Amino acid sequence: MNEAAILTSPNSPLTLHILPIPKPSAYELLIKVSCIGINAIEIKIAKRGTPPPPSYPFVLGSSYTGTIAAIGSSVAEYQVGERVAVSKRFGTQGNAYGAYQRYVLVAAGEKMVVRLPEGMNKDDEAALVAVVMNASCVAGLFSGRLGLRKPGDEVQEGEEREKILIYGGSSSFGRLAVQYLRCAGYDVTATSSPQHMATVRTLSGSRSHVVDHTLPSEQVVAVLRERGPYDVVVDMISTPQTIPVSSRVLAAQGGGKLFTTQPASGPGDLPDGVQRVFEPWSDSLYEEGNEGLMEWVVGMYLRFGMEKGWISAQEVEMVEGLEGIDAVLGRMMEGRGSGKRFVIEVGV
Repeated sequence: MNEAAILTSPNSPLTLHILPIPKPSAYELLIKVSCIGINAIEIKIAKRGTPPPPSYPFVLGSSYTGTIAAIGSSVAEYQVGERVAVSKRFGTQGNAYGAYQRYVLVAAGEKMVVRLPEGMNKDDEAALVAVVMNASCVAGLFSGRLGLRKPGDEVQEGEEREKILIYGGSSSFGRLAVQYLRCAGYDVTATSSPQHMATVRTLSGSRSHVVDHTLPSEQVVAVLRERGPYDVVVDMISTPQTIPVSSRVLAAQGGGKLFTTQPASGPGDLPDGVQRVFEPWSDSLYEEGNEGLMEWVVGMYLRFGMEKGWISAQEVEMVEGLEGIDAVLGRMMEGRGSGKRFVIEVGV
């Protein structure tokens, strides 16, 4: 039996429905789901309708772990019974590929299928599924799109140590970015709320600087300008409240590209010379020329990143059953759960 938590209409509560177990086509996998990671974009789709789903009813979800229950007739690289983590590619259409259900199809051509290390326990599995989408986006943005070094790459003698500003280093995406860049040898300046500043300092390393972004905006801009100029500026929060601050820092050094983690909600006014840039950052991993990077992300970074110190587990709250998803989305929508990741444990 397949059971799914379905969004039946705009902003409606997710409700449970019985669906047929999908059958994989020639190049697809069928996964029996164990854990589901809840991502911020899913809150916006379910509770705000932005961006709207392609149609209703709609099965949300992109990040999950589980066991391969069936393989298509042309699949050679995977076997039934293997345990995997999956991060669905942005733009994949069809309810059979949504994570909020007991059985999920992995689309043909999907490369973000990570074999779980043998003996991985439930806590580590939950920690991985909680960040797998954001972690793949971090690699896609910094190494795939911007061509920066990745953790483990050798820093060449005499190579300039670029400065990078991560505005919102205490967000999930921000924490992953700070640690990724520090492990790759970059000079990272980050911002954080006081509540999470100690964590961001630990992730960024002793050479980095962490600024309290709850201070008055003029003071935040002044401190960040003094620390710059920056080779790369990324606003990990990307809200109407943070964009004016991060863009002013960039404008003060002559302008450039402001990389963001979500698209603009309206026209918005940016300082002269500042260009806002957004895309689904993991998409760069699928591009021609990045095949080796994709292989590293799937086979090394996501699979062994925690073991190697490239990824740190974030606080996870486990919630039992698909029926708990809607309440979790509601809590996150209300801001209850700051600094925490939610993982749904799907029952047998």
